Amino acid sequence: MSTSPFGTRRTRRWIPWLSIAVPTIGWLTFGLYPSLATVYYSFTNYTGLPGTPINFCGLCNYRNMFTSNYSQLSQAVVTTLEYVAGVTVLQIVIGLGLALLLQRRRFGYGLYRALIFMPQIFSVTIIGVLFSLLLDPSSGPAEKVYHSVLGSNSAFLGDSDLAIWLIVLINVWMFSGYTMLVYIAGLRRIPPELYEAASLDGAGAIRRFFKITWPLLAPATTVNVFLTVMGSLGEYALILVLTQGQFHTQTLGMFMFNTAFGVNPDLGLGSMLAMVQFVFTAVIGGVLLWALRRREVSL
Repeated sequence: MSTSPFGTRRTRRWIPWLSIAVPTIGWLTFGLYPSLATVYYSFTNYTGLPGTPINFCGLCNYRNMFTSNYSQLSQAVVTTLEYVAGVTVLQIVIGLGLALLLQRRRFGYGLYRALIFMPQIFSVTIIGVLFSLLLDPSSGPAEKVYHSVLGSNSAFLGDSDLAIWLIVLINVWMFSGYTMLVYIAGLRRIPPELYEAASLDGAGAIRRFFKITWPLLAPATTVNVFLTVMGSLGEYALILVLTQGQFHTQTLGMFMFNTAFGVNPDLGLGSMLAMVQFVFTAVIGGVLLWALRRREVSL
């Protein structure tokens, strides 16, 4: 019987099945099962504490959330939309601006792009602790600069009017590098002959941007906007480290986390919120993708 580096001809037949089986088992264990469990728990009043019974209660969690707890849910949705809008607009604008500045292959540009992209490789915990120290209202560097310039004090992340927007800026700082790289890839696909022809016709830099660059960046914009919105809709980790959902920063994801794993855990109600967030994200994602695709065609 002939042999090969991967065994005999008979044993080689099992290699494709094994390569499929391993990720399939991982997906069933860590993907499908938790998802189905979340659906089931959303119809129970299970607290999640060890030893507590799992009592099926039907639509009790949905009924309670949309009646007695509706104000909390609506406030979380509004905060989520504010957060998503702020992150998306700023990240697209800053990412595109950085891409226009650093698209050329000049000496040192690679280093600048790497430095801008670097925050994304750090964990959310590291970033959160770093900015918690920087924005500490009693001894942080930002407080000292703020006091020396304006002569007053600020609570920063403890300010209900300011906290959510500071987290927006931190998120944008973390992920603008990825947006920049996608736009750089899109800019390099634009034929330079188009700019040359436009220059010969007397078009200035601003007109070339709106007539050539921006329309031809439609696919890159679709990718960036869709990924940014989808990532922001489920954000809770950075908020958890920075404010734990306090001071008007409780997004829908943070509301779900606090409900399921907070001081008084209610895994059934938290699972229900996870289902609400899933539907909310799916609807927004579907509408957004449809609108962005239509925009590509119109441009």
